[in-house]
Amino acid sequence: MEDKIPDNSIDLIYLDPPFNSNRNYNRIYSTNVGQPVPEEAIAFCDAWELTEEKEEDIKTFYDKLILDDNENFAKFWLSWTEALKYSNSKILSYLVFMALRLRVMRNKLKDTGSLFLHCDATASHYIKILLDGIFGIKNFRNEIVWHYKTGGASKRHFSRKHDIILWYSKNNFYNFYPMKEKSYTKSKYRKAGIINYGKGNAEFFEDEKGVYNLINMHDVWDISYINSQAKERLGYPTQKPLELLERIIKATTKEGDIVMDPFCGCGTTLDAAQKLNRKWIGIDICMLSVSLIENRLKENYPLVVMKGRDYTVDGIPITIEQVEELIHKSEKSKNEGRYQFQYWAVEKVGGFASTKKSGDGGIDGSIYFYKDEKKTLAKMILSVKSNKKLQASFIRDLIGTMNNNDAEMAGLISYANPTQEMINECKNAGRFKMKDGLFADYEFDRVQILTAEDILNGRRFDLPYTRILKKS
Repeated sequence: MEDKIPDNSIDLIYLDPPFNSNRNYNRIYSTNVGQPVPEEAIAFCDAWELTEEKEEDIKTFYDKLILDDNENFAKFWLSWTEALKYSNSKILSYLVFMALRLRVMRNKLKDTGSLFLHCDATASHYIKILLDGIFGIKNFRNEIVWHYKTGGASKRHFSRKHDIILWYSKNNFYNFYPMKEKSYTKSKYRKAGIINYGKGNAEFFEDEKGVYNLINMHDVWDISYINSQAKERLGYPTQKPLELLERIIKATTKEGDIVMDPFCGCGTTLDAAQKLNRKWIGIDICMLSVSLIENRLKENYPLVVMKGRDYTVDGIPITIEQVEELIHKSEKSKNEGRYQFQYWAVEKVGGFASTKKSGDGGIDGSIYFYKDEKKTLAKMILSVKSNKKLQASFIRDLIGTMNNNDAEMAGLISYANPTQEMINECKNAGRFKMKDGLFADYEFDRVQILTAEDILNGRRFDLPYTRILKKS
């Protein structure tokens, strides 16, 4: 956002940032790569730990607030974060992550622009304080309650059937296009038509639910949740209904305006913006989201949306030169490019990226697969190396990690080409055997190597699940 999107250029930002939804990301991996992911696995994009880097970001955000001439909130920020460090470090890690990004989002909005942040009761009160500090209390517009009906009820508390959407404008000159909603009357004498009240006329209408008139929309929205069988559903548990995004977009933008979603997931915001003839920008840390969104746009707008003509994709390498550029990406963290290469490589081979940037025991990701016809779950652990030179010890270490973690297989993904000694070490690691039916046995190298060039050319690890999926 900071480098590639100009300040004062966006009309509407909608975001539904992840929090407390670790397992929600498991399904997008299994849906898109056709492989299982165990429930206990945690996606890298929603793991909140108060790391040293996050603690440094607390001071970084303070300094930026001072630059913005926002000294009062800057002082509060230091006191608040110091208290949360000991009482709720997980929420503090999340708030630091969001604070730096929300400040940039405010700068990207036009003077007439608005931001809608979607959250649940877990974090909404913390986020509102943050937004008050960044946007200013006077620019708070609404706390919108999205009410829905879903299955399940608790015997220990009232059933939780709503989310919160916080609306802030950049300043007092924001765009707003009032919308109407139906208000049904219970009077059995009321009929469709124009009725004079003495103070003016009111027009009533009638539908299958009864007689109603149109009033200005309230801040409680009854919009159905997407049921599991809906055509709209894409296997994303946190997916929001298209109707919800359409309402937000219609209320604050006009045709041709620019809508941005910096946590775009399965692309509901982009779909709604395209449908309403708005321009759009979507950002997501999960690279598999891009293919999911592209398929969604192709299916819904086959004659209108074409890659290269109507939209571009940025940040996902398609050439070895772009892979090298990704590795050497210059950001605040000196290892950021290495981690981006890691995420790209793991996801491109259908893997599930590790949650940790350090202390991961050498495991950068995993691929889960069925090792027999009974669908017994097995795992290939992945190690990613961006080094320009490789050595055989990388394979020996990987074999040790595989054995220590009771994994059936292991894969090394590298930027550079492996040495002959590394290839020999892989052969010496033996074969994984899978019984297919009563008599047939299939064997696979327990330890395998793929290079970035291999991945760009469409090669993948040779795993048992491919046979089972083809057979089924």
